Amino acid sequence: MWTIRVLVLAVVLCGGVPWGVVCAPAANPIDAAAMQAIAKSIGWAVQFSSDPCTWAGVSCNEVGRVTSIVASHAGLQGDLHGEDLSKLTFLSNLDLSFNGLSGKLPGLPTPLQYLRTIDLGSNSFFGIHDGFFAGLPALETIVLDNNDLTMAWIEQADAVPCSRLRSFSANNASFKFDFPNFFGDITLFPDLERLSLARNHLEGIVLPGFGVNSKISHLDIGRQTQNGDYKINGRMDLFIPNMVNLVEAHLDHNGFTGLVPDATQLVNLRVFDASYNDLCGVPKFPAGTAVDLAGNPRVGGGC
Repeated sequence: MWTIRVLVLAVVLCGGVPWGVVCAPAANPIDAAAMQAIAKSIGWAVQFSSDPCTWAGVSCNEVGRVTSIVASHAGLQGDLHGEDLSKLTFLSNLDLSFNGLSGKLPGLPTPLQYLRTIDLGSNSFFGIHDGFFAGLPALETIVLDNNDLTMAWIEQADAVPCSRLRSFSANNASFKFDFPNFFGDITLFPDLERLSLARNHLEGIVLPGFGVNSKISHLDIGRQTQNGDYKINGRMDLFIPNMVNLVEAHLDHNGFTGLVPDATQLVNLRVFDASYNDLCGVPKFPAGTAVDLAGNPRVGGGC
């Protein structure tokens, strides 16, 4: 009889969870209210429970603080409000990709000290609130691919240092205006390894000092010619040889001029695509590098 009473009590306290399963803590009240507000603003149809720690795709720690939100392909629509998001002070991972979210990427009135990975790719965001990156001091990876962020980049003087950022991806995101040379500044982005800005509307010069002694190993800035005549230009022979950790470089379908860069000292280089630019000179690459220089009629000859 005593065993039956203990079993019944355990089932009641755990909300019907079978005996032997450890009960998850209820969500912190602040996190619960914030998650309810977020769900309402983006049309997240959460059923059966007001406790977000029980929602599919939501993870909480041992004291009921939300640490991860994964709601990809969930049919979400609406605006993501920074006032609500910034209350999730223990959040470390946010994945809302492949939905219909719109508006601006939210500014965070209170920085999220633990948020390391963000995937907002394949939505309909059309801008970025001032202070967005200032609210992400621990950010390591962000994906903004396939959005409608038709906006100018901030000036380098206003760029916020992201000392932990390792990967920035905004392919086909409708970014416009001048190439953001500040990503190659190791005082602002000392740990940046991957920079992907392909298929946007960027133009202007990649400066000779871009990426000097940086950790950038994968660079993709190709195909800036869609929906118009946007092209990145400059002299790649003045910056590529100084990107000492480069493994893959995609600079195709742009307006680069001058010599094919001498990459013989880039011992890690494996892929180099500078097709359809206006380069000249004799290619010099490490053995085993896959090189594509098609569409450069003067390659192999003098400049």
